[in-house]
Amino acid sequence: MAEQEDANARALDGVEGDGKTAILDDAWVPSDSFVHEPPVLKVTQPKCTFCEIQTRFSVALEPDAVYNIITDPNNRRVFKNIKEVCYRKVLEDDGNRQLVEVEQLGRWRFLMISGTFSSRVMVEQNRQEHQMLFNLVKQGMMRKFSGSWKIESMYASEWNSQGVDSESEVVGSWVNFHQLLEPAMVPPWPLSMYIRGVSERIIREMCSDLQIECLRLSQLNSSRSQQ
Repeated sequence: MAEQEDANARALDGVEGDGKTAILDDAWVPSDSFVHEPPVLKVTQPKCTFCEIQTRFSVALEPDAVYNIITDPNNRRVFKNIKEVCYRKVLEDDGNRQLVEVEQLGRWRFLMISGTFSSRVMVEQNRQEHQMLFNLVKQGMMRKFSGSWKIESMYASEWNSQGVDSESEVVGSWVNFHQLLEPAMVPPWPLSMYIRGVSERIIREMCSDLQIECLRLSQLNSSRSQQ
């Protein structure tokens, strides 16, 4: 019985190997590189919430391909702050909508200090709408950890794209990200400001990783089409 429970606890649907990243801790360096316009993050403190972060930024890839990156069970290759996928179980899948329970071990670095944190969330994915919603299902370090991704088409008329014949042509995507955060124990000021800074930094790095991967795939697709 104990062996069965342990097997269930290590469910890794769609995750390669043991769910650990190939990038070693001492080799990991947070990215400061951005393409297109750097994401502008809006960080606020709504009533009864420790921190709310929102951003909207552009990437050089069409919405379906961006959605594939975000929902890939092995996207720790792209998002370098994901150290390990501890658990992943597909609960529902009708071909368009998926309901997935996921636990990841994330890592952060701010100034000279670094660490890890675990979060288990319920993720609702909708391919037709290019949307993903997530919400905390198991409290640990965090009491609140919820948010969403929404990918929208970016047209030539919205972007200074030379050589594009039609202004209605899709030349990339707009990525909308929203997250609410609240630690299990809210620290006093000024430590609370430090934790908000760490949270903002993690999301900036995540957006940077996504922009770089989208640019890489866009350039790869372009080179293949010219062959």
